[in-house]
Amino acid sequence: MQKAIIYCRVSSDRQVKEGDGLGSQEQRCRKYAENINYKIIKVFRDEGKSGGLFERPAMKELLYFLDKNERINPKEKIVVIFDDPDLFI
Repeated sequence: MQKAIIYCRVSSDRQVKEGDGLGSQEQRCRKYAENINYKIIKVFRDEGKSGGLFERPAMKELLYFLDKNERINPKEKIVVIFDDPDLFI
């Protein structure tokens, strides 16, 4: 079974307080993973974070996680799932 991680992000504090953007993003990603038989091993969530790629705490953790995994087990590949390509940039 292919392993996967999920990355979710909302850019404003208002979205964090008034909406369920993170929850709905994660739910859609989990549904997608389930449909293609991927095993979710970790979820990274940035709440109220916009800006550059490396300014987001959860994105930093995600990149560190992938790098660490690559060094420990270079043959094991992990897929990153996110709800919308704009969340990654």
